[in-house]
Amino acid sequence: MSASNAPGHQSSQQVDPAIEKLVREQKSLKAKIDVLEAENKALKKSLFELSYIYSAQLGSSNNHPNSNSNNTNPASRPLNDNTSGVNGNLSTSSTTASSTQTANNIFNGTGPHHSDMVLAVGQLLSNMSAAQQSHGAEAASSNPANGSDAASRGTDAQLKSATDLIKVEEDSVRRLNMGNIVSRQDGSLKSDGRQFFLKNDLKGHQGAVYAVQYSPNGRYLATGSFDKTVRIWDGTTNQNELYVLKGHGLNISDLAWGHDSTLLLSGAYDKTCKLWDVESGKQLDSFEGEGFVQCVRFHPQDNHIFFSGTTRNMLTMIDTRKDNNPTSGSAITIKNDTMVNSIYVYHDGLTVISGDSSGYLKTWDMRTGKVLQSILNEPTKKPISHLSISKQRGSADGVSLAETEEPESRWLAVNSYDNVIRVYDRGFEPPTTMPRLVYSLKGYRNKHWPIKSVFFHGKDYIAGAAGRRTGKVRGGDGDEAPPTISDKDIPLESSLILASGSMDPYVYLFDVGAGDGQYEVLQKLSGHTDRVYDVDFHPVDHVLASGSADFSVKVWGRASKRKK
Repeated sequence: MSASNAPGHQSSQQVDPAIEKLVREQKSLKAKIDVLEAENKALKKSLFELSYIYSAQLGSSNNHPNSNSNNTNPASRPLNDNTSGVNGNLSTSSTTASSTQTANNIFNGTGPHHSDMVLAVGQLLSNMSAAQQSHGAEAASSNPANGSDAASRGTDAQLKSATDLIKVEEDSVRRLNMGNIVSRQDGSLKSDGRQFFLKNDLKGHQGAVYAVQYSPNGRYLATGSFDKTVRIWDGTTNQNELYVLKGHGLNISDLAWGHDSTLLLSGAYDKTCKLWDVESGKQLDSFEGEGFVQCVRFHPQDNHIFFSGTTRNMLTMIDTRKDNNPTSGSAITIKNDTMVNSIYVYHDGLTVISGDSSGYLKTWDMRTGKVLQSILNEPTKKPISHLSISKQRGSADGVSLAETEEPESRWLAVNSYDNVIRVYDRGFEPPTTMPRLVYSLKGYRNKHWPIKSVFFHGKDYIAGAAGRRTGKVRGGDGDEAPPTISDKDIPLESSLILASGSMDPYVYLFDVGAGDGQYEVLQKLSGHTDRVYDVDFHPVDHVLASGSADFSVKVWGRASKRKK
């Protein structure tokens, strides 16, 4: 018997490794499926909760499908990226189905509420790929009662769909990292003088950090979070937390500093902009508008005037010296045809560029309300999440940036939901000149998420000169001039760098100083564990701050300062 059993035993030994390999591959695939399903469910749950909160605040409990399921005020719960559901008695499937139905009703104008919060989050869902939506719907509608064979076939179909999605996503990422990128495989810089490393990790927020902004004099760092607070940190040496500013009722969406660093402006999804005194940490005023505030900016030279863009398609200019009610004539309000996601204010304080959810860059004359220029950022009309303008750096003696900048900064960077940052040359006399597309930066990930970017404009950077970094230049008399410096010798002070957050947990640094369409991914800064929403460079020191959905703010500095 023992001899007859030997072949069977040997066969078993041969089959087991193959089975184990299949099991491992199946687990790996299921893990990827779980990631996709979790992202879909998180988005849908977030949409449901946001619409639920806003409906409750409107007092429309009679029409809300879950108005009697919870007697507590949902607005009192912290609102952040890690949404775990609306209340305990809602199952995952019912929550997902309800949120999807609620979203569809509202977006189509047939539901009981036309919620700004739903519009804001709906911008994310409406731009999801058709394949992802289909996959999410199949997962939500699967029913075990259909029999084991049907369930098995459904699982196989989902497995194949997920496999295809994963392949498409991986192929997309590979394509994004191709093109005209000249990058090192290890992600490091060619010059240690331009390399950044983690200096500090600022903790305190209890929600995703959505906005980070250094003050013009570099003394402060302001951060805004989904925990409804604004925090002010020492922006110089010890980076201690100085103030926690409380007053908003919902997520902080954007921050802006007055030109002299004495005032801070915050915008939020509670439809308000609040003005804060930086020295005391006290709220000076609050201004209510139409729709959730997406973006805020001060007048470049006048702290009494600020601008905002909202989910109700409003672009507003408010003078705080007048009546605080925007509808009483104290504000200039322009109605756009879609949500205003990001703005930039010209030095004259009367011309504004807006980036909206239809993918258009529009230049407005605030006095007349007319559009001076309108540019479609990319053909498929993906939403624009952020506008960034290059600017000269400040100086150590506290000179205002408004005094050290070019007459009008030349470079404009546009973050779009198609995983591309486009950099435009605005010429020397905007808005009379038409912006020219110079770069299409790929490698980072912005799809479906409101990611922001920022320029580092070295004080010695000269536009155009960087385009002659390599090779030799002929002199006017035909003689060969001395060779220019190579990339590895370029100091940080002579660089033009664009930093961007990403939906993966990295900060991306792009060298865009050449001005000839060729760019380089200088570095991927790793340290965050979730999406990086916003980044900002210190106006004087070579320091970069980043805010993430992992609730943290990280401060990065030059590698040359690393202790051995």
